This record gives sequence, C-alpha cells and structure tokens, in this order.
Amino acid sequence: MRRVYQLGLSALPLLLLAGGCVGAATEGANIAKDKAVLASNIDDARAGDAEAQYKVGDALCCSVNEGHGFYDTPESVGWLCKAAGQDYAPAAHMLGEIYAGDVVSGVRVLRRVAQRLAGSSTNLPVAYAWLRRAEAGGETEAGETADQLWTNLSRSQRYEAEAMAEGHQSLPCTWDEVIASG
Repeated sequence: MRRVYQLGLSALPLLLLAGGCVGAATEGANIAKDKAVLASNIDDARAGDAEAQYKVGDALCCSVNEGHGFYDTPESVGWLCKAAGQDYAPAAHMLGEIYAGDVVSGVRVLRRVAQRLAGSSTNLPVAYAWLRRAEAGGETEAGETADQLWTNLSRSQRYEAEAMAEGHQSLPCTWDEVIASG
C-alpha cells in the first residue's frame, strides 16, 4: 500500500504538467476559433448587423486582465452594447454575465483559474438590469441568473437595479460607463 501511495505522489507532478499542457493546447484552439469567428463577422458587425456584433463581442470576451492581448473585455463590451442597443437579447444576457463577474465561458480551464486568482470587475445593479432586459427579450436563463443575483444585492443596490431595469434610470453599457469610471 505504501508503494502505491509513493507512486501516486511521484506521478502527481507529471499529471499536473500534462493537465497544464492539455489546458494550453485547448486554450490555443479556443483562440484560433475565436480569431476565425472575429474575421468572418467583423465586416458585418461594422455594417451594423446585431448578430455579427454579438459574435464579435463574444469572440473577444473576455480578458483576465481586462484589456490586454487578443481577448479584450472593454472592446468586447463595446460590440455587445451595439448589439444590445438593437434589442438583441443574447448580447444583453452576455452583458449581464460580464458585469456580474462571469467573464469566462466554456471549457477554458486555464482562464477560469486565472480569473479566480485575479478576480474581475463587477457592477451588480447594472448586471441585474441587463439580465432583466435579456429576459424580456426571450432569454429565460437570464431571468434565473437575475433572480440569483438579486439575493446578493443590498437594499440600495436593489433600488438602483430596479430603476435601471424598469427604465426609470438610464442603463449604462460601455466598460468606461460601468466599470472604469465606477
């Protein structure tokens, strides 16, 4: 039994190294896919197509360091805002998730670990309002996320979130409006 335990401990560094290699290879594939999505949608996005703007925003989302390298959260949000401004509900949903701090989607193990270590910028009242807007546009999952988020809001945050969600207060969108100046 002790020999099996020793073999297990000695194999641990190899397993961690292999996991890191697999994670790096997977992330490399994700970047290649996202670059292809960006390239095939950027012209339509610039021409004002909401779905293409969403795809560009999704492809650029999201940087762990919020703005350096291929993934660029502020630029991603800019494209998502353009799509959400045309009532494209998936973009509003994604904005809600980003402003709630959930900036890494899919199987991106290395980026999830990095995000947990670095943290992410949030604005929960704005996130709630964008999630409610997405729900109104047919994104039912956004409503479930908004309900969960509501429980974490303070009384003053709930007032602010509700005012934005109901249109009594303007709903900011771009990174600079929501995070950088907040």
